[in-house]
Amino acid sequence: MKTNTLILSTSVVICGLAVIVFLGLNDFQNITNEHLEATEILKGTNYKNINLNQKKTSMSDYKEKKSENEWKKELTENEYRVLRQKATERAFTGQFNDHHEKGIYTCGACHEKLFDSKTKFDSGSGWPSFYSSIGGNVKEIKDTSHGMIRVEVVCNNCGSHLGHVFNDGPKPTGMRYCVNSISLDFEKE
Repeated sequence: MKTNTLILSTSVVICGLAVIVFLGLNDFQNITNEHLEATEILKGTNYKNINLNQKKTSMSDYKEKKSENEWKKELTENEYRVLRQKATERAFTGQFNDHHEKGIYTCGACHEKLFDSKTKFDSGSGWPSFYSSIGGNVKEIKDTSHGMIRVEVVCNNCGSHLGHVFNDGPKPTGMRYCVNSISLDFEKE
C-alpha cells in the first residue's frame, strides 16, 4: 500500500514538473516568435515617424515638463506605473477596451488629443486599438525592452507611455496602435 502511494505521488510530481517544463518552453517559444514577428514588423515600410537609430528621448524633448515627483502627485499609483514607468495593464481589463462612444481619446497625464473614436477598432487584443493617431500628437520610439524589438508610442506632448504600434491593422493605414486604457481619458463628442 505504501509503495503504491509512493509511486502515485512520484508520478504526480513528475507529471507536474513535465507540465511546468512544457509550459515554460512554450512561453519561451512564444517570446521567440513575438521577437521574430516584431523584428519583421520593424523591417516593414509602414512606419513613417520612427528613426530606428535614434537616441533615447529625454523629458526636455517634450513641451510638458514635470518632474517625476510632480507626476506622482498628479497620477494614481496605477496610472503612474503605466504612463511614467511603462508598465502594461492586463488584457481585457481596461475601461476603453470595449468602449464605443463617439469622441476623442486624450492622454491620461496631460490631456493632449491623441486618437479619434472614428479610428478605433476591435483588434481582439484586449486593449483599445486605433488605426491612426491625431496629427503629430503620438510619437513612435524604438523599444528593445524584454528581449524584443518593438515600436513604443508615447504622448508627444508629455512623453507618457501609451502602448505600442504594429503594422497589422486594418485599412486605410494598416497600423494598430495598441494602447493601455489607463493611459487614456475620453472627451465625449
